[in-house]
Amino acid sequence: MPLIEYQQAPDFQATDIFGNPVSISALKGKKILLSFYRHVACPFTNLRFLELQELDSYFSEMGLVVLAVYESSSKNLQKFAYDEAFYARMIANPEYDLYSLYDIEQSTLKVLYSMYMGAYAKSQEGQRKFKKSFCPDGRKNTLGGDFLIAEDGEIKYAYYNQYLGDHLPVKDIIRFLNNDKFEIGRRYC
Repeated sequence: MPLIEYQQAPDFQATDIFGNPVSISALKGKKILLSFYRHVACPFTNLRFLELQELDSYFSEMGLVVLAVYESSSKNLQKFAYDEAFYARMIANPEYDLYSLYDIEQSTLKVLYSMYMGAYAKSQEGQRKFKKSFCPDGRKNTLGGDFLIAEDGEIKYAYYNQYLGDHLPVKDIIRFLNNDKFEIGRRYC
């Protein structure tokens, strides 16, 4: 069942690609952006990750912890991160258990629907931005999602991607950081 706003974020024990432990409970007292991506070879994933990377100084200044979960292997993520200074803590989850914990959807129909939502242009743009090549090592129908988690561990915004290239708008991440109200459906947080 999809997670919703105002419930506690499910805790997990994981390790980032550098061997450091990561858990939601250990990050209490900090704001968190928890993003679930497709595999590292996906151009939509690359495009979104790099879009957020452009804001790394701002995120750092605001104290936002960025956790980037990939269905790729640690080896592929280490190759992606090699010689880079990424702010996000990258977590390899080829076992898919974190995806299941957060109820990240798999839908072939929604992947196909992506073609009507500008997927081709976004795919081309994301492909051009790769610095290295990767073999796809994930599922073909994973959609992804973004969760804004408050200092007390409560989910403030649960965003489940509806097609490839769909993500939580950056403006909502900024509103969250600034403690501004933002609309979720018809509710304001």
